[in-house]
Formats: sequence, structure tokens, C-alpha cells
Amino acid sequence: MAIAVGIDLGTTNTVVAAVRNGVVATVPDPDGVRLIPSVVSFHPSGSVIVGRGALERRLLDAPSTIYSVKRLIGRAWGSPSVEQARSRLPFELREGPGGGTMVVARGEAYTLPEISAFVLRQAKAVAEAALGSPVERAVITVPANFNDLQRAATKTAGRLAGLEVLRILNEPTAAALAYGPESNAQERIAVYDLGGGTFDVTLLDLAGNVFEVLATSGDTALGGDDIDTVIADRMADDLLAKHRLDARAQPLVYGTLRILAEDMKRALSARDEHTVSADDLVPGARGASVPWSFRMTRPELEWASLALIERTLQVCQQALDAGGAGARAVDRVLLVGGATRMPLVARKVEQFFGRAPIVRINPDEVVALGAAIQAALLDRSRERSAQPTAHPRIAEESVLAKVPLDDAPATEDLLGLPLVGAPKPPPAPARAAVRPAPPPLPVAAPLAGPPPLAAAPPAAVPAPPSPRSPAAKPPPELTPKRTEFLPGREAKPLVFDVPPSEPPPAKRGRVPDLPDPRRATQPVTPPASPTRAPATPRPPAPAAPAAPRRPSPLLIDVTPLSLGVETVGGFCDILIEANTPVPCDRARSFATASAGQTSVRVRVSQGASGRFAENTFLGELELSGLAPAPRGETQIAVTFEIDADGILNVRARDVKTGIQTAARIQLVGAQGDPREDAAMLARQAAHPLAGLLGLR
Repeated sequence: MAIAVGIDLGTTNTVVAAVRNGVVATVPDPDGVRLIPSVVSFHPSGSVIVGRGALERRLLDAPSTIYSVKRLIGRAWGSPSVEQARSRLPFELREGPGGGTMVVARGEAYTLPEISAFVLRQAKAVAEAALGSPVERAVITVPANFNDLQRAATKTAGRLAGLEVLRILNEPTAAALAYGPESNAQERIAVYDLGGGTFDVTLLDLAGNVFEVLATSGDTALGGDDIDTVIADRMADDLLAKHRLDARAQPLVYGTLRILAEDMKRALSARDEHTVSADDLVPGARGASVPWSFRMTRPELEWASLALIERTLQVCQQALDAGGAGARAVDRVLLVGGATRMPLVARKVEQFFGRAPIVRINPDEVVALGAAIQAALLDRSRERSAQPTAHPRIAEESVLAKVPLDDAPATEDLLGLPLVGAPKPPPAPARAAVRPAPPPLPVAAPLAGPPPLAAAPPAAVPAPPSPRSPAAKPPPELTPKRTEFLPGREAKPLVFDVPPSEPPPAKRGRVPDLPDPRRATQPVTPPASPTRAPATPRPPAPAAPAAPRRPSPLLIDVTPLSLGVETVGGFCDILIEANTPVPCDRARSFATASAGQTSVRVRVSQGASGRFAENTFLGELELSGLAPAPRGETQIAVTFEIDADGILNVRARDVKTGIQTAARIQLVGAQGDPREDAAMLARQAAHPLAGLLGLR
């Protein structure tokens, strides 16, 4: 029977986990190792090595060994992250179709989702070998601050790996799901997630089985890799001073320093000083190499990386501001990600939040555990009735502490082996009042009919016909006729016929930190005293009722970044604000910018800036076949829809005629036309994996 798994597709390591017999645990490879290095090496035989075998080839075959692509996935060729990577990585990067980024190995170019697909194929193979069942479905996690391009590219990678992606889940949300609530009373938690390539912080309210994300913020170009770079730069300075060797000008030499720097970082998380050495970096006389070594102490590392850790705390403050909470209002702080093993991180987080952070679950594995829980719940919801599902128990061998048990404790672990000393579940305590899930956001209706600057309520929207294919000719820009669609308020359109001198300010607001009656601990009603049974006749003792099962968690997540449309003058009109609960949709009415216009182009970006060019360009779609009309007379209703994966769908419709076009935005570097998709699938089929342990 095929099962669903959770996969934490990380920058440095990938982890796969699954739920079986009510227990969730990470899945080991045949050697018992649970971390799969996110490294892909193209072997001369034509096979692809993934994981530890590929990690060993980073020095042996650097130009054909690919790593750290998560920081680049979904990013345009001209982005600063790609430009920096081109100068630092030892393998070749190339511009791909649509302005995306590709890597070149052994003369063949691959998209970044293809590289991630090789890693996911390895995770799938590890899970199938350990579980003895086919793996066809998965929940894959991404940083909370990933934009639409990066999420869609990750989903494409899952499809190329032969997986049905049930959900793209934010990593901090997955970690919170793995920890679960400490009690039935409401609490507020912050998840500090510092991984290899990205940093996120998420503020959540937990009330019973409801996990509601209040705000999230992050930096997709900040992580443990940057600490490695700081160390590698110090090593490069040492090489230059001692041997006049400029490592920064030689990508292969600098790549070796990056590997040594990662070893240095790990060692200094456990000891006060460490020395690394290499015998083949510095050329000497007559072809011989000059030995080189570098020593560093923990205080030196902390001083060098302090500015990076301080940047994470600035992001934490942004999330608290967006959620309308102070640092002291957080009940628990969870540390997630391998880079949080640095003692400096725990100290700075404790100083910022005023409480010691919690690291009860392995920070490298906790995200995969939460993803597996979500995968099991989504998978079972397809087959089961409305009966609630208990929160799975975390297997003892994969964590340092456990979440509360359900009423049917497992007697076997993930691999079917007996659990030694599995505790009995405690009786369920009385539950505090749980806030019901908020109703779905209303669907916005476009403005139809009234002349410019006339106040009028929104009109009824006719059912749209089937979408039409966009025209090839680039149309003029849009002039926004901005309308807020709020229930019970009169719509007041505002026309920007002449671009304002300053961009329209993004709507911002902070929820005041008011007393919340939900946060009060609910009194527990003691059970009534048992009634003494009559002496004669003595009835049989009734069977003890089963403890109530904990309902399956309800996740209410948010979109991390604002979404908007380009308007006249290069400004950006925001339709969906950051930290809006998803799924959601918003609509707004626009007008044509010139007389006789027969088509319009809708250009979409993600970001908070009022200037379109300062945000991340997501893509565009066109609506053609418009009837010629005077300038501003034809009204176009643009609708943004964000699904549960955080991926954007856009519709544009002529309000008068009903002509409509709809599309998932044509993503830069994430997916192309059907021929390109077929080519990517063919390249996957042409490169078999070299086995779970790989070649050497």
C-alpha cells in the first residue's frame, strides 16, 4: 500500500519522515543515517549520486557536483543571489529560458528544479527501502518567506521526482506541528528557524487543535551558509598572507575552503577551538604541495558571525511588529535548523525574547516530522470519514522528548520493531475553550458601470465564460481604478490618470497588543463524585470509557509577502497584503490606459515596495479581444487567488463582455512550455540514481 511522507528539502540536508502505527519518525538509510546531504554529483558513468556519496565528491569532482541550489531556486538570472553564487560556486551556472537559472554538469544544462528532483528521488528511495511500501505522495516544506516562484519551483521538483505533492508547507509551521501544544490552554509561540541557506521566524497562536499563524518574516539569503562564507573568507585572508594565494579568484580553491569552513563551524559548536588543514591547496616547488593549516577559537567565530545573528533578530522584530505582539508576550520559543546548534544563537535568542529557547526535538529533523504529520492527516482525509485523527506520537529514537500520546498508543515503531517501555497515555484533561476557525474571506466583487470618481456600491458579477488564449502583441499599461471591496462599505474608486509624485503608500497596520480573553486559563470542572452502587443485587462493573482522541490539527497559515499589479508610471498596486490568511482571494477593478485599446497586460510582482521594479517580478498574462473604446471606459477586473500551498493564480476579465483569461503566472525558471517539461522528465529518466549509498 502506497503511503505519504513528509520531506524537509533543505539547503544542506534533506530529511524524510513518515507516520506508521500512530508514531512519526524520520526514516534512516541502510546505514542508519537520517540526514541526506542535498548534494548531487553527475558520475562519468551517466549515473547520478545523491547524498553522502556526492558529498565526498565535492573535492574529487567539483565542477560536476552541485549543492546549495535551494538558495537559487526560483530566482532570476540577474538577481543578486545568483550573481554572488556565480563568483563563489565551483560549478557552472547559465541563463536559462525565461530568464531562469540553470546549472551545467558534464556539458549538459539542468534547471534548478531538476537538481532538487534528484534529491527528492533519493529521499523517496530511502523511504521506500525502509518502509517496504511505495511512496507516491508527499508534503514538502519550504521556508516561510519563499515567494511564489520558489514555491512553484519546489512543487515542480516534486512532480519530476514522481511524487504527488499534497501540500507545500512552511517550515516553521511544520516545526510547531511536530512540537504540538503543551496544554489545552491557548499559547503563543515563536519558531526561530535558522537553516543552511534561509532564515525564518513565525509567530503562531495555538489553541487546542488550532494552529493559527499570526505573522511570518524571513530572509531567503541568510543562513548557515553565510557563516561558512565568513569563516572561508578568514581562511582566504590567511592563505593570501602566508602563501600569496588568492583563493577568491579560484572557485575550486574557494570551494575547498567552504567545505573546511563548514567543518570548523560544526566543531566550534561543541568545543572552544579547532584546527583544519589541507595538503594540496598551495603549490610548491617541483610540483610538491605546501601543507597549510588554520586555527580558530569559538570567541573568534562568534565575533565574526555576530552581525549575521543580529540580522536574524531584526527579522524577529519585524514579525512581532506584524503580529502586534511584544517579545515578552511569547510563551515558547522553538529553535529549528542545524545552524541553531551554535551556542551564540541560543544566547542571543534568549536575550531577545527574555526566555530560554526550547530544543527538545532534534533541530535537523523536527521540520520533517511535522511535514509527515501533515502528510498523514491529508492522506487519511481522502479515505476516512469525519472521524477525527489523533495527533501522532513522535518516535523515541528520533527525538529527545515526546508530544502527548493519543488514546491508542503504538506498540511498534516506524519500522515495525517493538517499542521498549512505551508509556501508557494519560487521561485527557478538560479542554479549554477553543476558538473556532475563522470563516473564509469574502470573495471580492469588481466594480462595474459607474463613471470615474463616482461613488457606487459594487455591482453583481456575471458568471465568466471559458478563458481565451492571450494575444502575442504586447498591450499598453493599465491605469488603476482602485477600489476596496469591503463588506458594508461604499466603494469609492480613485483614478490615477496622472501618476502621483510619490508611490501610493502600502497599507500597513499594527494590531494593538490588547488583552485577549482567550489567553486566560479556563477553569477545569472536577468530575462528579461516583454514585455508590446498591448492595443487592450487585451489578457488573461498567467498562471504563476510552479517553477522547485529540482532533487532528487545523492549520491556518498566511502569505509571507504582498502581491500587486504594475500600474502607469511603474508603480505597484497591492491587492493582497503580507500576512493575509490563506487560501484567499482579492479582486480590484482597473481601466484601460489608452483609447481604442484591444488588449491589456497584467504584470504581477511580490513585495511591499510601492515601486514595481523594486519587488520580485513573478510574471504576466494578457487579456485580448477587448472592444475598442475611449480611454478609461473599458474596465478590467483582476482577481488574485492564493491556494493552500501559497501559490498564486490570476484572472483578468472584461467586466462588460465577460471575456476572461486565467493562468497560474508563467513563472521565471520554474516551469516552461510542455516541451520543456517533457525534456526535464526525459533527463530524469536518462539519469538513474546510483543506489542508496552511491558510487565513490
